[in-house]
Amino acid sequence: MIVRAGRPSVHALALACVAAVVLAASALLPIDAPPFALLACPFRAATGLPCIGCGGTHAFHFAVRGQFLLALSWSPLGALAAIAAAAHVAWTGLRLVGLPFAPRIEATPALRWTAAAALAANWLFVVLSGRA
Repeated sequence: MIVRAGRPSVHALALACVAAVVLAASALLPIDAPPFALLACPFRAATGLPCIGCGGTHAFHFAVRGQFLLALSWSPLGALAAIAAAAHVAWTGLRLVGLPFAPRIEATPALRWTAAAALAANWLFVVLSGRA
């Protein structure tokens, strides 16, 4: 649904700022050196299985650097998160300068079930690929 949009909310601005910082950090920091190399997955340490977010950091890192196929091979949802973060930053910037319309996404039960199915499918992909 397209609705008349005013200026972005404080929440949208805060999310855009956080997304911009995360995108910049992913672009500038190496993936195999601190601080990213210091992070360990407690779920994997306890179970031997990758967690639902395993591979997401690598996917985000590669997507930000334009290596989309490599990002998708690590975690499709991680790659999608990077693209969504960049899109949100751009869209919020456009709304700040007066973009008159913005899509409105309502959190319907169908959207929630789709998100849950996407998380489950991504986790299954990560488990079966053995990459993360």
